[in-house]
Amino acid sequence: MGVEPPGAQFLPEAKTSLEHVARDLAALTSVALVTLWSADERTRTLSVAAALGEGAASLPLVTLPYGVGAVGWIAANRVPLEISDVFSDARFVGHDWRKSHGLASFSGAPLVVDGRLLGVLALDARAPIELTAAQRKGVAGFVEQAAAVLEEARRQNEARRQREELDASRSALDARVREMAALVSVAGILGATSDLIGALRLICRELGRLTGADTVAAYVIDRQRAEVSPVAGYHIPEAVREGLREARLPLVDARFSDALLEQGQVVWSDDAPNDARFANSFFARFPHRSCAFIPLLGGAQVSGVLHLVWWTQPRRLSVGEIALLQAIGQQASILLQNARLLEAEARAQGLRAVTRLANAAAHEINNPLAIIVGHAQILADRPGAAERHRIDRILAAAARIGEIVGHMTQITRLEDLDTAPNLPPMLDLRRSSETEPPTR
Repeated sequence: MGVEPPGAQFLPEAKTSLEHVARDLAALTSVALVTLWSADERTRTLSVAAALGEGAASLPLVTLPYGVGAVGWIAANRVPLEISDVFSDARFVGHDWRKSHGLASFSGAPLVVDGRLLGVLALDARAPIELTAAQRKGVAGFVEQAAAVLEEARRQNEARRQREELDASRSALDARVREMAALVSVAGILGATSDLIGALRLICRELGRLTGADTVAAYVIDRQRAEVSPVAGYHIPEAVREGLREARLPLVDARFSDALLEQGQVVWSDDAPNDARFANSFFARFPHRSCAFIPLLGGAQVSGVLHLVWWTQPRRLSVGEIALLQAIGQQASILLQNARLLEAEARAQGLRAVTRLANAAAHEINNPLAIIVGHAQILADRPGAAERHRIDRILAAAARIGEIVGHMTQITRLEDLDTAPNLPPMLDLRRSSETEPPTR
């Protein structure tokens, strides 16, 4: 980092005025070097405001704490200082620089207005500085002039600092308002609909507007198949829409999955093509410059992901932005939790309906079945009964019906038969009535 030139902390008008004062002082006193230092009472430091003459371009120090060097001593004590041989005075620093420029004597004075230290005037010469009364009077006038310029510069800098702080506060407030609006908007979406896909699409839209992402997509995680698949999106480019709809990302290929899926943290990159975490078939198929993934908790584990995409622009996320995205993810997670509850309730209602129907059917079947079995048994018990093999088949079929009826009264869950895709779903009574869930 380069060192700022003298006076860089001032507006151009103040800088020019201080340079004129330094030039006039040099002409009046004929010293080798004139340096005007500005003081910062808050930090108790001095910085070069203007420098003219021998060694001005190579000053060894452009900032000084109060108390360091002869200039710092003047600032700390607020009294003038005149030294005819600086090399014999321990208060001076930069001896090698002074020797290289032949600056052996010094005269300095504090620049004070209304009891406030505004800076220090430093005069350096090769021979002892001996000023006439007229010269001293002229120097005093230039000291007042320099102090006035520094005071005005201080006021301008203070006004500028306040404006910058106000602008920064406004920017921070605007950002906070946008953040709160986004959170309120997401909360409104959660309260307005129970449609998971539609709500996720609206949340994707809000995230796009909030972050400036080119595209936002929502994915659900299939733990059984160990893959991620898309379910909703916002601003999906036409060129990738169809491919993205069918895309699947195996969890084993997601090298960032531990932080995202296990720890529930936002994962992002402003240079995804060169980020090893995103080296997989999905990113090879849909390359983009920057991205962010927001986890969606569906109970105790992550069940979904919101994916923010910047196709060509690098996009870094601040700590505040990451915290906001995490908060939005926590809000949006309610959708998945509600969807799970609704799904569980729908399954429970379906189970109740099936068990009521099955119990009613079993009761209606049992009565005539008992009559059929009874009469068939009577026929089977007669000596020399004709067509015994037919009666045995009737009894076997009745036993099979009895077994089916038994399953109908013991249904604890709904398991479908593995049928062809073109056939409607069909309940598997045996698996639906097993005590332990089937293993697949």
